[in-house]
Amino acid sequence: MSSYSIWMLEYSHCLEQPMGCIFYGQWNAGTRMFAYSYAYIEGGGHKILVDIGHDNASSNKHYNDINDIVDWQPPAEVLAKVGVTPDEIDTVILTHAHYDHAGGYRYFPNATFYLQKIELESSRWALDNRHLYSSIIGALDPEDVTELEKLAASGRLTLLDGPVENLFPGLHIRTAYDTHTMGGQYVVVEDAGQNWVVTGDALYSYENAEGIGGSGEMVNIGFGGGSGWRGLQIIDEMARTAGDTNRLVIVHEYATFSRHPSRKYDDGLSVAELLLAPGSASRLTAPAPAAAELP
Repeated sequence: MSSYSIWMLEYSHCLEQPMGCIFYGQWNAGTRMFAYSYAYIEGGGHKILVDIGHDNASSNKHYNDINDIVDWQPPAEVLAKVGVTPDEIDTVILTHAHYDHAGGYRYFPNATFYLQKIELESSRWALDNRHLYSSIIGALDPEDVTELEKLAASGRLTLLDGPVENLFPGLHIRTAYDTHTMGGQYVVVEDAGQNWVVTGDALYSYENAEGIGGSGEMVNIGFGGGSGWRGLQIIDEMARTAGDTNRLVIVHEYATFSRHPSRKYDDGLSVAELLLAPGSASRLTAPAPAAAELP
C-alpha cells in the first residue's frame, strides 16, 4: 500500500467568524478565528489537493470581501511552502462547489478534477431557482458553477455517482450527501491501519465532533443547506472512521495549527504538517511557534 504525507495549507482567514456559523444554535456566542485552507496530499506518485480555495482576481473577490476574509495568497505562494507548484498538481478532489473550495480551478492546468455529479447538478438547479433558495446558496458563485460545467464538458472534471474506493491505493472518496450541500464528499487516507479524514465543510471545528468545550455532545455546523439530522450522522461517521478526532482534517479549523506541528509564515498564514510518509523529511523549514503565539 502506498504511503501518504498530508499538510493543511492556510491561504487566507477570517479574524472574527460568528460562532453561529460554526455551531448550530450558538447564535449570540461571539466570534473566533476561522482558517481558509486546503489539504495537500502526496504519495503513490501523485500530488493531490482536496479543495483549492478561491480566486481573488475573479468574481470570487465579492465573496471574499463580504465575508471579511483577509491575507489571501494565491496557490503558487501557498504551495511553495511545501515545495510544490500548481502545475505539478495532478489531482483535485472538490468536496463541494462553494467558492472557497472550488473557485481556484484556473490555477491548476494539469489537474484532473473530481466532484459528485449531484453536487454540480443541484448547484445549477438551486441557482436557476434562486428565488426560493437564495438564503442557503450564499457561498455559491454562479461563475464557478459555469466553469465547472465547462471542465466537465471538456473531460477534465470527472463527475462521480457515489463513493470511490481506492481512487488511488489507500485513498478513498466517500459521500456526504444532504449535509452542508446536496452532493458533498470527503476523503479517507489510510495510514498503517489508521485513517485520516479530510472532511470538507461537514465540520468546521474539532468541537463539532467532540462537543463544545469538550462536552462530548456532537453539534452540527451552523451554515448549511441540507438536513441537520444527516449532518450529525456524517460527523459521527467521519469521527468513527478517523478513530481519533485529531485525524480529522478540517480546513476551517484554526486549532489545527496548535494540535499538530506547524509554522506560521511572514504573510500571517500557517501550514500544519499532519502526516509524513515513512522516510519523508519535514517541510516545515523553521520551528513552529508555540501554541500561545497563534492568534
